[in-house]
Amino acid sequence: MGDREALAAARFPRASPRWYHTDVATPTDPDRHRRCVVLRGRPAETAAMALACVGDLSPAEVIWIGEAPAPFTSVAPAAVRRMLGRSCDAVVIDLHGGPDPDLLGQCQGFIRGGGALIVRRGEAPPAETPALAVYPYAAADAGSRFATRLAARLPAPGPPTRLRPAARVEGGTAEQAALVGALGAALGGSPGLHALLADRGRGKSAALGLAIAALPAGTRVVVTAGQPEAAAEIFRFAGPRPFRPLAELAFAPPAWDVIVVDEAAQLPVPLLQQLVRQHPEARLAFATTTHGYEGTGRGFVLRFLRWAEGQARPLTVHRLRAPIRWAADDPLEARLFDALLLDAEPCPPPTGFRPEDVVACTLDRTALAADEPRLRDFFGLLVQAHYRTTPGDLHRLLDAPNVELHALLLHDRVVAATLVAHEGGLPPDLATAIYHGRHRLRGHALAETLVCHAGRREAGPLRMVRSVRIATHPALRRLGLGRRLIDHVHASHAPDLFGTLFGITPELLAFRRSAGYRLVRLGASRGSRTGEPAAVMLRPVSAASEALVARLEGDLARDLPLQLALMRGGGEVLVDAGFEAALLAGLPPPRPLPPDEADAIVANYAFGPRTLEAAATAVAAWLAAHPAAVAALPAADQALIATRLTAHRGWEEAARAGGQPSVPAAMRAMRRAIRAAVEAVGSPPPPVPFHAAPPVV
Repeated sequence: MGDREALAAARFPRASPRWYHTDVATPTDPDRHRRCVVLRGRPAETAAMALACVGDLSPAEVIWIGEAPAPFTSVAPAAVRRMLGRSCDAVVIDLHGGPDPDLLGQCQGFIRGGGALIVRRGEAPPAETPALAVYPYAAADAGSRFATRLAARLPAPGPPTRLRPAARVEGGTAEQAALVGALGAALGGSPGLHALLADRGRGKSAALGLAIAALPAGTRVVVTAGQPEAAAEIFRFAGPRPFRPLAELAFAPPAWDVIVVDEAAQLPVPLLQQLVRQHPEARLAFATTTHGYEGTGRGFVLRFLRWAEGQARPLTVHRLRAPIRWAADDPLEARLFDALLLDAEPCPPPTGFRPEDVVACTLDRTALAADEPRLRDFFGLLVQAHYRTTPGDLHRLLDAPNVELHALLLHDRVVAATLVAHEGGLPPDLATAIYHGRHRLRGHALAETLVCHAGRREAGPLRMVRSVRIATHPALRRLGLGRRLIDHVHASHAPDLFGTLFGITPELLAFRRSAGYRLVRLGASRGSRTGEPAAVMLRPVSAASEALVARLEGDLARDLPLQLALMRGGGEVLVDAGFEAALLAGLPPPRPLPPDEADAIVANYAFGPRTLEAAATAVAAWLAAHPAAVAALPAADQALIATRLTAHRGWEEAARAGGQPSVPAAMRAMRRAIRAAVEAVGSPPPPVPFHAAPPVV
């Protein structure tokens, strides 16, 4: 225990978390119900019908996704995420090309009470889903189970109905007002931890902003979130406040009385824990959406709040239930929660567990789509166990042609679930194109990582089964169910190798190793979903994959120390000495990098897709061997190289040293600088040889 933690433990005796409920009744208001209007026909016909629906509304009050007729503005689907926080009377969404569950989840939150979601679609659900077709499958190979599910849960198509402007509602609910008072008192009092949990549209960010605004003058307040735009609603009610990125704030010297974290479930738990440890005298408030389209707060509840319960400072959990933007019993919210399984939960905790009652099986997805309880059990396990499980994941697990589902059943309920993907099997010319960065291959995350980022083209033709998600029931953990499910997957397939990519922890590393997996790669930076280093672990089956894994282990043994140094320099990863030793355990002794292979790695970074961190050992050695080429570079580029590769500082510091405006700009400048140095020395060397694969056994 550090000095700050010991001081906090002495000040605050251990106490159980308090769950604060306002429980203020919110009356039903049918005039504030939101509708879903389904228009069916050819694209031109549904566009005309949608125009008839919204013709009496102000163009500023309509979000038209897709090509919009005048006077409305077209909004690209990719731009919708940047509009979060807006309110409008109507959203028009084009589903002629197939369902877009993430977009549907985003859009329903824009619409204020009394408004409508207008869905344009064809006469029948599309027979093909191009977005799910990954090599070697065609669009026709993807299923239509999700489209059928969605069509059954949306209202029947009908004639267009002219919409009236939705009534504006000033102020929040009585429940929110009570919470603002409670939060204001808590954040102005003694040090403590506060979590605010609510579904979207309940006014949690506004409540935090109002509570901050009521704090005494001179209170030092700082706000953090995934990005500044995510905290806009807090600033709207609190007024201008300092914003700091979480990675910076988690290591900054204690200087704040109140720290507010918005959409905390979207942030890495290790950094949130570091934030708590770093600021032992502060009052910290964490707000998160519990059933959001972008992911769930239940992983946050299970991991972070469970950890926070054991901290010295008292934890209080606040909830907001009543919506503000629409009525409490809103039919649109109910429809989309049902269709997208935003409220899916694991089955109730089983009683009378006996290992012999557990049955392993491969799920038939057509039968699963028709079995609502089992589908909710399966998806609910994935939601509660993983960050940012979205409606799009439901679409993929039901319809993607390269995906399979496996489960453990106890008394006919799902108590462990896994989603696996078939990848690899690529022609050598396609693997070569991926290696050189000339082609990106969607849906083959493991194969692309091994070929493109690890630089092993011989991995492309190997047939792979990748573990995408795995979860066990929270009431039945540490009983061997996860290992039993993995063994079932191994027995169900015969690829060249099994593999997985995930945010690694000491526990998960030991778990996968116990199932025969070997660590072959550590990602260039912290995993965006978890905060732990992103790792690749493989379980070889064939002789070709055994040879590949041996080469990759050799690469990792050589590169890992420098990779960890670069991660630490930027505050990107929290790896203690024990974890580092566990990562290195089982790896072969580091071997020297052959000159031709080193030259090929440098060329692949300078002229190809590999990241600097994945090529750092070779690049650093090459630069040390060619000081004249480095000295000929502009001073800013030399400073950039020295800060990142010699001093092992983070990209933010390297960007400042190199005079670059941002981290992405610094990364691009680094690649250009190394490329210029390689070109100054001579022509780029040939690519690393393609290893001939032994026969598959």
